[in-house]
Order: sequence, then structure tokens, then C-alpha cells
Amino acid sequence: MDIYSDYANWKFENHDFIYQLINTQSKTISRFTSVIAVVDYLYEQYIKKSKLTSDEEVFFSVGFDYIHDNFYTIKTILDYQFQGNYMEMEQCAKTINLLLYIHEFQSELLNQNIDVKNELVPLDELEEKVNSYLERKENVPDAFFPMLDDIVNPIFERNDLELNPLESIYYEIAVEYGIYKNNEFDMYNAVFNLQKEKKKL
Repeated sequence: MDIYSDYANWKFENHDFIYQLINTQSKTISRFTSVIAVVDYLYEQYIKKSKLTSDEEVFFSVGFDYIHDNFYTIKTILDYQFQGNYMEMEQCAKTINLLLYIHEFQSELLNQNIDVKNELVPLDELEEKVNSYLERKENVPDAFFPMLDDIVNPIFERNDLELNPLESIYYEIAVEYGIYKNNEFDMYNAVFNLQKEKKKL
């Protein structure tokens, strides 16, 4: 089974959950709607042409891994922390977004060829604090976001790493493909329209 079949199967198996997040313009996925839109766009292009360029294959593979992991985390939080109560989970979108950011930076550091054992300690400690808010079903204070910046920026500078979140890269790709128009609402519509087209297939 190839990655495109994996993607199609993943969307089929999680259709109701994906559709709910997109149709309600869920704040838990607001920051990476561009990744979702680009991956779905490239999948449609693959279906039409039976191939993608080598760069597009990388965009698709990396993007699919990213949204798969994030949706899995969100679904796990929904099921186990909020007992399936979607609206209650949405009330904690700020906390969930920060947790996803932390996971992204942890993963990025672990994928680098550096000794990250000590570097991960402050991120792990912040993750524990964020999880404590999630357990109480509360949103983290706004100050937690610059706190994350204060932790991450020096780590990346010390290790001569470029800090370029994936959603920023895919935002530029979405602009290049003409998926994104004027604002975030348009991006949700772009994703939503792709979902509707997929449903027709």
C-alpha cells in the first residue's frame, strides 16, 4: 500500500472527526489549516495525474505525517480528556494549541543530529505545566506563549538551527498554489471545499 492509499484510508476512517473540525472552523486546527489544504490539494492532483513532482511528493509526505500526528493527538484528547465532548474541548483550544506547538519543537529537536537531552528539559517541564491545565480543562494564560518562545529561541540559536514552523512553510506553499486567498476564513473554505470534492469521489 502506498502513501496515497494510506492517506485515503486515513481520511475515510476519520471522516466524521475531520469534517467536524473543519466544518466548525475548530480553533484546535486553526494554525495548520494550510498544511491540511496543501496535502489535500496535492492528493487531488495525484488522483488526476497519477504522479507528483519530487518536491510535491516531499510536501505531501511531510504534511501528511504532520496532520496525522496532530489529529491523533487532538482525537486522543477529545476521547480521554473530554469524554467525546467536542464543544468542551473547543473551549480549551488555546491550551491544546500550545501543547501541539511544544510537541512540534520537541520532535524537531529529536530529529536533529545533536545531543538534545538537556535541551529538552525546559520543554518537557513546560509540557507538564500545560498538561496540568488540560487536566483541569482550563486555558493556559497568554504569558505561556512568550514563555515557549523564551525557551525555544535560545535552544535553536545555540545549536545553529533554523526556527521555521511547518505551518509557515505550508502557508507559503498554499499561497503559491493559489489555495489561500485573503484570510483565515478563506483557508477554512479552501479545506472545506476540498473535503466536499473528496466526498463526491
